Amino acid sequence: MIGSTKKSMKPETSSDNAVNRIAKGTTFEGVLRSENNVRIDGTFEGELVTKGRLVIGNTGRIKGSVSCAHCETEGEMEGNILVQELFVLKSSAKVHGDIQYGQLSVENGAQATGNLHLTSKVKDIKDAGRDKASAAAKTQQTAAV
Repeated sequence: MIGSTKKSMKPETSSDNAVNRIAKGTTFEGVLRSENNVRIDGTFEGELVTKGRLVIGNTGRIKGSVSCAHCETEGEMEGNILVQELFVLKSSAKVHGDIQYGQLSVENGAQATGNLHLTSKVKDIKDAGRDKASAAAKTQQTAAV
């Protein structure tokens, strides 16, 4: 309307492609939670949770707990790492800790140490263990009757 002072309730920019960045030379300690993508070129220590993609650049360093949908790293990661889908380790990557992933891609030269678990397989193993325990309990009940 002409002369209307009402502003649109729509945000001016879309956050679909938003990227949260920790630049080279920056250190962040604490908890970072994001609905969007995150890129680390500096140092992060603490808990990082994102529903988007996590990228660790060549100068990036993470120490702590990480949970994300996708992860691509050229830098260093240490701690508990959960990547729900694809975890890509570039040739310069150094990763250490308890690592769970949906899919893994490792370039020649990348270093990964610690416990690596394919998440669907871990779930399958736990479910199989529960099934065996349940069957054993039923067998004991039947034998007792």
